[in-house]
Amino acid sequence: MPTYLRHTVFSFFIIVALTGIWMRLIPLHSIDLIPYTHLLHGHSHLAFLGWVFLGLILIFLKLFWPSIRAKKQIIPMTITLIIVTILMFIAFLYQGYALFSIILSTLHIFIQYWVAIFIYREMKQLSMPSSASLFMKGGLVTLVISSFSPFSLGFIAAKGLQDSPFFDMAIYFYLHFQYNGWFFLFLIGLFIAIIHRKNIHFNQTLLTYAFWLYFIALFPSYLHSILWAELGRGMTILSAVGSIGQWIAVLLILISFKEIYQAISSYFGKLFTITVKLVFILLFVKHTLELGLMIPELGTLVYESRSVIIGYLHLTLLGFVSLFLFIQFYMIGLFRKSSITVFGFSVFIISFLLNEGLLFMQGLTEWTTLPVFPYILEGLLLASILLAISGFCLWYSSRNNSIENIY
Repeated sequence: MPTYLRHTVFSFFIIVALTGIWMRLIPLHSIDLIPYTHLLHGHSHLAFLGWVFLGLILIFLKLFWPSIRAKKQIIPMTITLIIVTILMFIAFLYQGYALFSIILSTLHIFIQYWVAIFIYREMKQLSMPSSASLFMKGGLVTLVISSFSPFSLGFIAAKGLQDSPFFDMAIYFYLHFQYNGWFFLFLIGLFIAIIHRKNIHFNQTLLTYAFWLYFIALFPSYLHSILWAELGRGMTILSAVGSIGQWIAVLLILISFKEIYQAISSYFGKLFTITVKLVFILLFVKHTLELGLMIPELGTLVYESRSVIIGYLHLTLLGFVSLFLFIQFYMIGLFRKSSITVFGFSVFIISFLLNEGLLFMQGLTEWTTLPVFPYILEGLLLASILLAISGFCLWYSSRNNSIENIY
């Protein structure tokens, strides 16, 4: 398998972390080289469409490499994806949301379709548990569904409705089907496939039930993220049903994995097992917090607090998605079993916990009369620096590690 994929994935993570440091520096030191909004767009798009998207592809290709038939497609497909992603990132830094960044973002969507079709066709003849196939195919479906949002944004902008609720509703549509759809479903599917390769027992039937409950509930639960639009009683009830359905489905997934930890510990060690448990705890916390939005007063407070929204987004993208990606990289043998790997994971977790603690503390001070915690901005900057350090450590851990001979 081409080694440039591994290095590109890590380089994207590092760039995301470095732009995060830059954004944390701006409130402390006026840096006018690149506007903050341009940095924010570049940072978020590279995180979604570079680091996570390519990371998922890397795991899939590594896991099924010997059985993949259309290997000739992989180099042109991934090289095109990498080039467009880099150009898109540069365009966002240069001009924000404008002509070139919109063109390149649209081009990236068509490459996503190429990737989705490629994976779907390959999955037809790959050996994996039926539950893994369900989750991965569900992830591909929601990836395509999420792409409807960027196209709708163009239509909304053309009608001069950028300041209307429809614009924000379209953005939340994209985030919902990326975070709760594509990222979540495909990661769970890959995890099932990996532990199946290790002959680790799990409850296949319960996972199947959990998938269908989650997938069906995913659609009405989108309404939960736009309750601020005052959709009416009927839609509010429907959103609650969807969110409760997702919460139950996540609980079933966690129950279905309850017997895997002893086997994982024997393969990978106790520290790694604790990290896996942390990821699933964060997943449960994330969906439990979402249930709180059913309380109107709490929902209003959350939607009006930028720090809480950013904290929630980072809870998902850093705490669940990124950490789960690193876990699966380790499980497929991408990292060496070494002190630098342990250090990298430890620093990542410390960075994440510090970032979340400060963001939610900042939100708490906005809601109450409590005094503002001193040095929050400096603490958030430190968390960003630690995140970059963890990325460099894990990249270094993988640099001399062969990923060809794992299975």
